[in-house]
Amino acid sequence: MKHINLIIILLAVLASSALAQTVSSDTIATRLWRQVNAFPQEKLYTQTDRAEYTCGDTIWIRHHVVDALTGVPSYASRYVYVELVNPMGSMVSRVMMRQDENGAIYGYMPTTTDMPSGQYMLRAYTRYMAGTTPDYLFQRPLHLLSPMRNSVKIIPALDGGTMRMTFVDPNTGKAIQNGSIKVTNAEGDVAFTGNTAKGVRIHTLDIGSKQQCLLVRVGNYEEFVPVVRQRIDLQLMPEGGHTVVGQRCRVAYKAVSQNGIGIDMKAVVIDGRGDTVAVSERTHRGMGMFYITPESDHSYKVMCTASDGCTATATLPKAELHVPSLSVAQNSGSIIVSILRPEGYIPQSPLWLVAHQGGVPLFTKQMNQSSVRFERSVFRDGIAHFVLVDNNFNIVSERLAFVWNGSGVYATANDVKTSEVGHGMRRVSISLPDTVNANCALSITDAEAVCADTLQDIVSTLLLSQELRGHVEQPAWYFADRGRTGQLDLLMLTQGWRRYDVQKTLKGDITETKLKPETSMSISGVVTSDITPRGKKNVVVTMSSNRGGLAYTGVTDALGRFCFNSFEMPDSTGYMIMAQSAKGSMNVVLRVDNMSYPAVATSLSLASPSDSYEYSDISINTTRGQSWSHKNGMVFLPEIEVNAIKPPRTQYELLAKFGGTTINRESLEKEGNKSILNVLRNACISGLMYNSDREWFNYRNKEVYLFVDGTLVSSNYDRGNSIIDTWSMIQAYMQSLLASDVYQVDILKGHSVNGLPGIGGIDALSFDKCAILITTNRSSKSFHRTNVALINPLGYQRPAAFYNPKFDALEKYALRQTVYWNPTLRIIKGKLNFEFIQNGERELRLNIEGVDDKGKILNMYIPKL
Repeated sequence: MKHINLIIILLAVLASSALAQTVSSDTIATRLWRQVNAFPQEKLYTQTDRAEYTCGDTIWIRHHVVDALTGVPSYASRYVYVELVNPMGSMVSRVMMRQDENGAIYGYMPTTTDMPSGQYMLRAYTRYMAGTTPDYLFQRPLHLLSPMRNSVKIIPALDGGTMRMTFVDPNTGKAIQNGSIKVTNAEGDVAFTGNTAKGVRIHTLDIGSKQQCLLVRVGNYEEFVPVVRQRIDLQLMPEGGHTVVGQRCRVAYKAVSQNGIGIDMKAVVIDGRGDTVAVSERTHRGMGMFYITPESDHSYKVMCTASDGCTATATLPKAELHVPSLSVAQNSGSIIVSILRPEGYIPQSPLWLVAHQGGVPLFTKQMNQSSVRFERSVFRDGIAHFVLVDNNFNIVSERLAFVWNGSGVYATANDVKTSEVGHGMRRVSISLPDTVNANCALSITDAEAVCADTLQDIVSTLLLSQELRGHVEQPAWYFADRGRTGQLDLLMLTQGWRRYDVQKTLKGDITETKLKPETSMSISGVVTSDITPRGKKNVVVTMSSNRGGLAYTGVTDALGRFCFNSFEMPDSTGYMIMAQSAKGSMNVVLRVDNMSYPAVATSLSLASPSDSYEYSDISINTTRGQSWSHKNGMVFLPEIEVNAIKPPRTQYELLAKFGGTTINRESLEKEGNKSILNVLRNACISGLMYNSDREWFNYRNKEVYLFVDGTLVSSNYDRGNSIIDTWSMIQAYMQSLLASDVYQVDILKGHSVNGLPGIGGIDALSFDKCAILITTNRSSKSFHRTNVALINPLGYQRPAAFYNPKFDALEKYALRQTVYWNPTLRIIKGKLNFEFIQNGERELRLNIEGVDDKGKILNMYIPKL
């Protein structure tokens, strides 16, 4: 009887499960809505003041964060992280930018004059994006050009299996003689050394398959040069995912180099009998398309040829006999979605057509007819995803289509007026529909000196590249001309939508996230005993900073972990974290979590030569290092050996020579296990007096600064600048820090102290100052087992204003490339007004980008202002 009851219960469960899996329009729509609500996402576009920079320039930046579903500005994430990555995938710099009082996030990225020329990558993301959708981080190629770029032109080419480089003077076109060459790879290994007269010849096998570029040094000029390769990857992508027997099917192809760059190729399709059944001319960025009506049991080979004679071949997968496919066509007023059924196809189960945008269901219906017509007005601007689903929620076929009505973008103004207001100032008034309210960014550049950015803009990013899988080359190109809708549709055939896993969602497997947008900084870690790595609970942890009098106290949880949040400090802020047990014991080990960041790809997608901006011909005369410019030529001087004095052990040692003192490592080793406080007390340093009442040192009746590993730990000059609010914490730390834990102590006096970080206030110019700077020996085991941690995590970037001159000095500023930059320009009821000083009589270009409060994109470009 028990067995019978168990069987009945099991059958009931199976029946209910089967019932729950029944396909219906409501079931599909509900699951899509559940996924959207369970996993909110962000999109990000990073705007820069211009497209190209000379090394040493400042890159001015404004971020536009929007809700991925609605497109309206999102203020949930308070910070955006910006990284500059070189072509070899190495991090150059990272900056954290925060919202201002109006929710705008902007800042700058400095560069240095010694950076090599090349195509760098600007990567930007919020912490929420990095944790939930790491494949969707914003990336923008930036061309950085050395000030010496007019000295050497490097010409790479492929000769069989050998990459060769020649070097010419760009001013004369003649080969450069007697210039030293050094070529290194991403690991820093030297791949070649030689002379410019003979050029460079390196076999591709010696370069390595993973090397995307090489760093070439010619004299004093350096440039990242992309590696030239012959290998071509040819991919065939039938519309809907597969071809069907007996139906005229569209097949897209894409040919890319090993660097990920599209290679334009002409395609010829040959069947098994050797007959040509289709031909396709090259179209755009390695993509092409042809039509074919496949026959059963026939094979088809696609042979592609590039203009330089390189070839690639691929075999078309066999056409399906039992699986239908989707086909999409568009005209000016509608979108037609058709189902291509194989010849003799007998449906085994009902099929459902699903249409959604960004996960929002727009259409779900069982398909009995062969096609469905949609009015274009049903869709907003952007990518629409059409999915054909069987009765078990399996995706049978899918197709992307880009809907471009233009209704979601402001590209032109109702009126633009300019007027002279005196002293070289120019006033601009722009009128838009009075429903527009937005916080956007504006850039005015010298059109004669700076090229227009035709690779990427806010429209192509938010509506296109942030929605698709893989790298999209030159996304802005598709929107520059309404006649390119055919190429845009071809892109839809070769890329995939990536925001959610639609197959899992249709099956009822909803992806959720527990992460929350970052609203403040946080510092976390764990406290263990000094015997075992097991976490200790109820340990008191105190954190304070050297700015703003920040002081927090907390207690570790059952796992020994602690976390401080709800604070924010600028970059270069130092923090001291101290732990002691509930009984006051300091025999604990404090470990602070390292801040994690998304990994950077070791190889970046590099722009093809045809993508290169038309660089301006501004001549920059420089006198640096081995080379100098002379009558438009480059003179290479022979290398010389420089003999220098022994470098200082710390960055403060040279300053200590001006009236200060240094206690070096050898002297500290003789002190054994004495505390560093006792060492300093017994050192008898001139002018330094120990105050027994305060238990600290005075210099000329003023208390002494204390720095540990470059962090200002204690100061009595400005209590708001002190990392520690109680002298007992200083005493505890100084007593726990042993001489064996210290590498060197530098004591600075007088004006040398004024240049140290954190020294400021009304006493900034005083000469009655003294600072003790302790550099710890971080390899010491006892130092790592201390209950104190001094850290300098990444903080937010302090705002800096773009310099906009306010007086008549036209000739002096005639070489400005960015004439005016305003990252927080407010458009109120469609009205926008601003003033700037002109760049002499030169022609100017204006660009405004942003998103209004209703989610409409502003992308106004005026080539001649």
